[in-house]
Amino acid sequence: MSIQKNTLLKAQHIGEITLQYYEPGRQDRSYRAVWRKYIFPVYPMCYRTYLNYLKINTKKALKDLEKSK
Repeated sequence: MSIQKNTLLKAQHIGEITLQYYEPGRQDRSYRAVWRKYIFPVYPMCYRTYLNYLKINTKKALKDLEKSK
């Protein structure tokens, strides 16, 4: 079963926000801090879902989804 297109687009947007604000080694710019300050107010989801969205290769998944249509 593939992931819906809107979910992939949301995961892509979440990844872009994370790239903008995440800095390794800083406690105030960790994944949890980015999720709490920037992601959760816009997309209410748990932290675990946020981490799962970061694992998705959205470019490949969107390309596969378009190819299957």
